[in-house]
Amino acid sequence: MDTATLIARMRRVDAELADVEVKAAVGGLPATVPETVSAFANGSGGTLLLGIDEEKGFHPAPGFDARAIRDALAGACADKLEPPVRAPIEVEEFEGGTIVRLDVAELDPVEKPSFVKTRGVYGGSFIRSGDGDRRLTHYETTQLLSNKSQPTHDREPVAEATTQDLDTDLLAEYLARVRKGSPAFREIEDETLLRRLGVLRRDVDGVLRPTVAGLLCLGEYPQEFFPQLFLSFVVLPGSTMGETSPDGARFLDNRTITGPIPTMVADGIAAAIQNMRKAAVIRGIGREDRYDYPLDVIRELLVNALMHRDYSPEARGAQVQIELYPDRLVVKSPGGLYGPITPEQLGTDDQVNTSRNQTLAALLVDITLPGSRGESLCENRGSGLPSVMAELRRVGMSPPEFDIGPGQVTVKLPQHALLAPETIEWIGSLGLAGLTDEQHLALAMMRNTGRVTNAMLQAWGVDVLAAGRAVHDLVSRGIAVRSGGRRYASYHLVEDLPTLFDSLTTAGASDGRATAVGIEAELDAVVQAIRAGDVTPAALRERLGISQRTLARRLAELTRRGVIAPTRPERSSRQTYRIEQR
Repeated sequence: MDTATLIARMRRVDAELADVEVKAAVGGLPATVPETVSAFANGSGGTLLLGIDEEKGFHPAPGFDARAIRDALAGACADKLEPPVRAPIEVEEFEGGTIVRLDVAELDPVEKPSFVKTRGVYGGSFIRSGDGDRRLTHYETTQLLSNKSQPTHDREPVAEATTQDLDTDLLAEYLARVRKGSPAFREIEDETLLRRLGVLRRDVDGVLRPTVAGLLCLGEYPQEFFPQLFLSFVVLPGSTMGETSPDGARFLDNRTITGPIPTMVADGIAAAIQNMRKAAVIRGIGREDRYDYPLDVIRELLVNALMHRDYSPEARGAQVQIELYPDRLVVKSPGGLYGPITPEQLGTDDQVNTSRNQTLAALLVDITLPGSRGESLCENRGSGLPSVMAELRRVGMSPPEFDIGPGQVTVKLPQHALLAPETIEWIGSLGLAGLTDEQHLALAMMRNTGRVTNAMLQAWGVDVLAAGRAVHDLVSRGIAVRSGGRRYASYHLVEDLPTLFDSLTTAGASDGRATAVGIEAELDAVVQAIRAGDVTPAALRERLGISQRTLARRLAELTRRGVIAPTRPERSSRQTYRIEQR
């Protein structure tokens, strides 16, 4: 975003923006500037503006020496920070004065943390918090440093634990699966095999003990040794933690879920089922139960949280948390992202398959979910989050939101869904047999948004031919009617026709009205594509098959209406969009 626009925004809100730091810097380079640069580099990046006086309404500061400050800033970035910050420092004219601007990019994950050298890595690493800078805690700094090497905390032998603390049934099932999958293991005795696989390891005294990973996967009760390594599950009555219900209850359900990881996952899913609405989708002679959140998605999020969380000694006092609010599901796990991966890559084809806990991840491949038909808890192929995205798209739900900090990963799953239980019940009341997934989405869109178009279905990943077949069949069944010409065809529920005809064109409408309705249909398609997870301009162009120029106009119009909002500065190469209206 250009400087004039940035300052205009700050004047409107009479405050600095979260990713912008303003300093008058009249008496020289402020001592806190290296802290701010460190904070931006450790976070999502940001902009430093020197020569602007916040206390004077964000106007140029009289007496500011732009050339001297530019040189001092360049020296600080090169000599006072590790790693050095190499970014262009611009001197700009603004409202009759001159200012200095530095745009700080986020560091690559494996290069973090950025720190002030004179204070050392643990005392000089900062992160942005609100419109100020906060020193990273010892734990947060350690988490960033852990990206530079492979953690092995999950391979540590557990003091005082013995092989008697492993569950014999789980152990027998695990060994049978391992030997079935790898013939070379069939002739190896149990103890040797368990040692090679990382379930057992000798301590400093030579005693063979279960490892952290072995105990968590196959132990009878791991919490005997790690009391806080459990799964907490709470159902909240309001939209924020701390709100109470009319009768004064802080939680509608509150559970401590213990046991080995497969048990915690199964019990976590069961707790969610008991606290969600349910509706049935008829498929031929069978039926599929649908909940507020798909069970496969809940399972993947729980497995990911338990598998990738931090198991270092500093984090063993924190548990994985599930919070079920009226409007969202939240999963929190200790530890930041591990490896060369950014939040924008999560769940995409660009996601790098990294594992903080290599032994634990390998064990879970041959651990089954209790009550399933021999299904592995995970594949350890980096497919977990992409499968979450695909399943959410299938049932018409928006993708999760990731809030990534140096010491915690939070996944928020909005409850908004085209195929919410009440919508599924309504579809069932129509008495239509043999509906496809595409037709369920089409009916949901017609009911919730007033119309469906081929492009709106494509926004949710429906093939263009399948989309056409879905809506044409609904028309032939007499449940929907088509309006608009070939280019701008929309489909509406028959029951809604009396009101829809007042605002929507029919096949015989003038070209001007048809074009207006076509533009609205394109806007609808862009909104649906963003809801479905295509949040970058490139992804939107590919999904919808429209030109860059047309997309830019549609995004600008939706932004003007307040339907969507950009998440980054206007010309950012990493621009994404979010829905403002749920």
